Amino acid sequence: MSNRKILAIVVSLIMVVSLFTGIGLRNEVAKAATLLTDDFEDGNRDGWSTSNGSWSVVVDGSKVLKQASTGSEARAYTGSSDWSDYTVEAKVKVLNVKDSSSGAGVIVRYKNSGNFYALVLRGSKIEIGKKLNSNWSTLAFKSFTLDQDTWYNVKLEVNGSKLVGYVNGSQVLSASDLSITTGKAGLIADRCVAEFDDVVVNSSVSGTAPTPTPTPTSSVTPTPTSTPTPTKTPTPTSTPVPTQTPAVTPTPTPTPTTVPTPAPTPVPGVNAIYVAPSGSSDNPGTIDRPTTLEKAITIVQPGQIIYMRGGTYKYSAQITIERNNSGTSNARKCIYAFPNERPILDFSSQTYGSVDSNPRGLQINGNYWHIKGLEVMGAADNGIFVGGSYNIIEQCEIHHNRDSGLQISRYISSATRDEWPSYNLILNCTSHDNMDPDNGEDADGFACKLTAGPGNVFRGCVAYYNVDDGWDLYTKSETGAIGEVLIEDCVAYGHGQTSTGSATSSSDGNGFKLGGSNIKVNHTVRRCIAFNNNKHGFTYNSNPGSITVENCTGYNNGLKVSGRNFYFEEGTHVLKNCLSYKESASSDLVSGTIINCVLWSNRQAIKLNGQLVTDNDFYSLTPTITRNSDGGLNLGDFLKPKPGSGLEGIGAR
Repeated sequence: MSNRKILAIVVSLIMVVSLFTGIGLRNEVAKAATLLTDDFEDGNRDGWSTSNGSWSVVVDGSKVLKQASTGSEARAYTGSSDWSDYTVEAKVKVLNVKDSSSGAGVIVRYKNSGNFYALVLRGSKIEIGKKLNSNWSTLAFKSFTLDQDTWYNVKLEVNGSKLVGYVNGSQVLSASDLSITTGKAGLIADRCVAEFDDVVVNSSVSGTAPTPTPTPTSSVTPTPTSTPTPTKTPTPTSTPVPTQTPAVTPTPTPTPTTVPTPAPTPVPGVNAIYVAPSGSSDNPGTIDRPTTLEKAITIVQPGQIIYMRGGTYKYSAQITIERNNSGTSNARKCIYAFPNERPILDFSSQTYGSVDSNPRGLQINGNYWHIKGLEVMGAADNGIFVGGSYNIIEQCEIHHNRDSGLQISRYISSATRDEWPSYNLILNCTSHDNMDPDNGEDADGFACKLTAGPGNVFRGCVAYYNVDDGWDLYTKSETGAIGEVLIEDCVAYGHGQTSTGSATSSSDGNGFKLGGSNIKVNHTVRRCIAFNNNKHGFTYNSNPGSITVENCTGYNNGLKVSGRNFYFEEGTHVLKNCLSYKESASSDLVSGTIINCVLWSNRQAIKLNGQLVTDNDFYSLTPTITRNSDGGLNLGDFLKPKPGSGLEGIGAR
C-alpha cells in the first residue's frame, strides 16, 4: 500500500475518533495533518487531473511530473474540492519558456480552470495571483530572476483570506483575498516546459483538517531542496556614468549564491547500459559484460543512462553524438560516471594537424543529453564540444587539450542561425591547462563563441591556467552576434599560461572575455571572481553593448601585461556591487552605470565610506578552491570580507 494512501487512512481514522472524543482533539490533529504526498516514483500520475498541456511522469535523475508544452496555461490538480486552509509545497523546475512572462508554480483552492490562486515563478518576477472567472489578476509580486533548469522549492499557504508564498524556505510574498474559499491543490505551468516533484499538502496550523483524499502514490514526505533564491537582476540606467564614483545608496544587502543542488546520480539499475575500458562492442552492455562507449551511444534510448566504469579509456578518434541522436524534453539520454568511480577519456594519441580539421574529444551534436562526472583530456582540438541544445554538462574535468577545453558553437559550418546551440547548462565543471600548439592564443577554459545561440549558462565552473582566456564569448562580424550568455558563481585565475609556464607572445590572459568585433551582446556575469590573470580580470573586449556585472570580484589581475581588474571602455554596461583590489598597475575603466562598487584607481581602492581597502579587511587573500560533495564550489575564507570592514554585500563573497 502506498504511503499516501496510508496517510489518508490514518488521518481519516483520527477524524472518526474525534467524533467520539470531542472537537478539541479534531483541532489538535489539524495542526499536524499531512493530507497528501506524491514523489511520482510509482511511475504514474494516478489521482491527478489535468487541464491543458501535455503531462507525463518522466525520469530526470528521479521520476518527476513533467508538463511539456509551451502553448498555453496548463494545470494539474488533485485532492478535495472542500479543502479550505492548507499549504501546497513542491519542487519546481522550468526547462523552456515561450517568453519572459512564462512561469510555473503551485496552486491552492482550485475550483476549475477559471478560478484558483497560484504562486508563480516567472522570468523577471515572482507573484501571487488569482484567476477569477477566467481573468488573471496579480495580488502581490516582487522582482525575481528565474534560472532555467534549476530546482526551486515553492510553497503557497492559504489560511482564511491570507496567502503567503515561500521560495526555498524563505517567505517572499503575502497577500489577502477571499474571492475563493475552498478548492483542490495543484500545479501550474504557464506557457513553459516544467517539471514538478515531491508534492506535499499539509493542513494549515490554525485551521481544521479537511478530509484527505486517498489518492495512491509511493512517496514518503520529501526533503526539500536547499537551492538558494537567485538575486534580482539590476535595471540598467539609460544615461551612462563616465566616472567611477559609487552611487550614494543605503548599505547593500549581501547577494546569496544560486548554484543549484544537482539531482543525485541514480543508483545503477537493470535498465542501464554499462561501458568499461575493457568493454567489447560484442557485449550487451550489462554490468558483467560491459560494452564500448561508441556502441552505447548508438543504442541508448531517451530516459536511459550509460554508466562508465572507472579507469582510462584510450581513444585516437573523435567520439561523436550525431545530430539525429537526441533525448527528449521528457527524457534525456545520459552518460554518467559510475558512482564513486572516475572514467578518464584520454585522446592524447590523436594526431595534431590542421586547426580546421583536428579531431575533438567528445562532440555532442544532439539535444537533451546529460553528461556527468567525466574527465576528458588530450584531444587535438576541444575536449568537449557542444553543438546541440538543451544539454547539461555537469561535474566534468577538461584538461590538457589542444584547443579550448569546452566550447559551444554550431556543429557544422552550414548550420543556420536557428540551429545554433542554445539553452545548454555547463554546471560545476573545471577546465585547465588547455593549450593550442600553433600559436597559443585560441585555447580557453570555456568558450561560447562565434556561432552560439541564446540561453547558454555557465554555473559553478572553474577555469585556471589555460594558455589564452578563462572564458571567451567572442563574436565575429562574418557570422554576427551570438546569443546572450549567463555566467554565475564561477572563478577564473592564472590565465595567459599553463600551470607549467607554457605560453606564447600571443597568449591573452583574461579571466572573463565578454565580446569581440565591436558587436553588441548583453551578457550577464554574477558572483564571479577573477584573480591572478596576466591581463584583465573582466573585460568587454570591444563589446559596446550593455553587459551586466553584478557582485563580482577582481583581484590582482594584470600580472604580466598592462591589465585591469575591470575593463569596460565603451558601451552602457552596468557594474553593481563589484569589488576591485590589488595589484593591477592600471586603474579600472568603466563606461556605463556604476552602483555601489569599490574600484581600483591610482593603485588604491576606496570604500563607500571613504576609507581605503586594506588586506586586513579580508579573512584571507590566499586562494583555496575545493568542491563540496555535490560539486559546488567551496572557497573557504578567500576574499571574504570581515564583518565591519565596510565591504559587506560588495564583491562575490
